[in-house]
Amino acid sequence: MDEYVAAPGPQTAIDPAVEFRLSRGGTFLRWLAAIYATLALISVEVDAVRSILLRGPEFLRALPLAGALPLALLAIGSLMAGDHQSSIGAVTWRRIGSTIAVLTAVLGVYVVAVYAISFPDLWPVDPEILPMPSLWLGLLWITLGSAVLLSVSRFERRVVAGQIASLLVFSTAAVIFLGYLYNDVTVGRLFRPPELTFQATLVSLLIAVGVFLIRPGSGVLAVASSPGPGGRMLRIFGPVALFMPALLLLAVETVPVSDRRGAVAFISVGLGLFLMILLAFVVRVIDETKREALTSAAEAARARIGLEQEAPVVQSLAEALHLVDVDKESGLDVATRFRPGRGSVAGDSSSIRTLPDGTVCVVLVDMTGHGADPSVRAIRVRDILVHSLALGRSPAEAMGLVGWSAPGDVLASAIVAKLEPGTGEASFASAGHPPAVFVGRQQTELLEATGPLLYLDHEASYGEVRFELRRGDSLVVYSDGVADVQRERNGRPEPSVLADALLAEGGDAARGAELVLGFASDEPSDDQTVLVVRRRL
Repeated sequence: MDEYVAAPGPQTAIDPAVEFRLSRGGTFLRWLAAIYATLALISVEVDAVRSILLRGPEFLRALPLAGALPLALLAIGSLMAGDHQSSIGAVTWRRIGSTIAVLTAVLGVYVVAVYAISFPDLWPVDPEILPMPSLWLGLLWITLGSAVLLSVSRFERRVVAGQIASLLVFSTAAVIFLGYLYNDVTVGRLFRPPELTFQATLVSLLIAVGVFLIRPGSGVLAVASSPGPGGRMLRIFGPVALFMPALLLLAVETVPVSDRRGAVAFISVGLGLFLMILLAFVVRVIDETKREALTSAAEAARARIGLEQEAPVVQSLAEALHLVDVDKESGLDVATRFRPGRGSVAGDSSSIRTLPDGTVCVVLVDMTGHGADPSVRAIRVRDILVHSLALGRSPAEAMGLVGWSAPGDVLASAIVAKLEPGTGEASFASAGHPPAVFVGRQQTELLEATGPLLYLDHEASYGEVRFELRRGDSLVVYSDGVADVQRERNGRPEPSVLADALLAEGGDAARGAELVLGFASDEPSDDQTVLVVRRRL
């Protein structure tokens, strides 16, 4: 069974089906908030609408116009900003929604500033005609307006901040809502009246949850779904931190209003917000550290699996580089030796085989480069040359045919020889390759290149050398990694030394190939290939 290892992504992903349902649920809640807030706005002037809306405790004041209008705009803005469609119109729609959210937050800052300096005369309208919104509403506009703007961001940290802001509103508004259901009005005041209205509380709850679910696949939910220690910590302590503002608010509400200090209420809410932010960032750091470790482990595992999977491929490629298939009745002894410069595959490829017409071809291709890619290209060029010879082409013609089939921006040298085993007649062509060595019992000769490198000139033509391989004679072909064969030793050309050594070995092809390879370095910087073909006595 194949093994698969996947590294964790930037955030642990929520199941797409669950994410889709949560997103649709968030859209529904934002629609519900927009509809209810609009009805609440209309109910300010229309008694018939006011009678069908929930109002909470009987002695709780109704939502004033100054609070209903911005709240309705905020609900509509959150609905527009959270649009997930990708059309041009949807982008404009989201921008308008974000702008409305920002303007609502700015209005909230103004309301809070008026309460902070205790100077109600800054309210531009007569309070008898248009009562000033409560301090709670101002804080809600700031928090929810900022949450909308942050939650639609493409940056993960901003999304987390927006979700935390919406959770803070949900925590405090949920306690106020429950208090109103039990006819407790004092829970709706922060540290001074007027209290938050029932309609504003309900709309704030709907907006908070709807904004939190604008991007359910990112931020807090994504971290909470993590199987790592950060996710476990958030799942355990997240609810405690979430309801901390509400719990502290309830504690403050137990103190009589006359003795309550505003700083205590601010501390209760601020501490809860601080705990949520601190927990979110601690969890994020823990999960990022864990994720880096998991990613490194996954990469190491994938590398191991990749090596295990690629090893057979590399082995097959290495075995395909050098092929020998000569009939035993041909009267030829052949041997191939190969030592790669790096790894187990290289840019050298060779073939010694009997063709359909009974002749034997000797092909060696040396492609520039090292590794799998040059190996594949070298095999391709070698096979083109062999197939051309099998179709009756001469070595020179085969070189010309392969010249236009360039496998890319590369160069290659090659040697092609075609031998008639019965008569020993041979034809030879070389494309910029180091000289082959003809080792005869009576003479030794270097067979030089008969044309340029392959792909250096696509219109190049190649010459051809003919010779006779008598009984006991050998043809030695090698790549440029065995270039030491061409040097002089004691003032004599190296091929002569090589010929003497081959003849001393009795002309055995295998011993001769080992001998030629021995002329080269034991630690090659380039691929080393040796082909020896000897006609038996």
